[in-house]
Amino acid sequence: MAGGQVTAPEAGPRRALVLHDRPLVVGLVTLTLNHGVFVVRAASSLAEAETILADWRPHIAVIDMDHDDSSALLGRLGASNSLTRSPTPVLGLTRRGDLRTKLKAFDLGVDDILTVPFSPEELLARSIVLPRRSTGRDRPLIATIRLG
Repeated sequence: MAGGQVTAPEAGPRRALVLHDRPLVVGLVTLTLNHGVFVVRAASSLAEAETILADWRPHIAVIDMDHDDSSALLGRLGASNSLTRSPTPVLGLTRRGDLRTKLKAFDLGVDDILTVPFSPEELLARSIVLPRRSTGRDRPLIATIRLG
């Protein structure tokens, strides 16, 4: 991390960082994103996320906005409510679907928000579109087959 913020990710397969403390949601997000499109690393706390970010740069972060560490991780990723772009676009997840919660998430710097429960197809579509919109370039899909 340069200056306490994450730098832009290098080329290669798409990478996603997930911050969520509910294993069932992490499993669903991981399965959805990892299905031939993203390499996913998950954290349940800010400390785990910082360990991942020390040597790995995600193309997108999926953050539980109801998590205690969500605001701190947004700061580490460089998200802000200014016009400067974060090198890592953020998709926020929330169990509360009210407008106030969503507006607060946008004010904290998320680029998009999705209410839990969500459609896996919508999660995947938003995860593909966010980095494309933030960088202005599309990343190729890299098929992955995992055995075992």
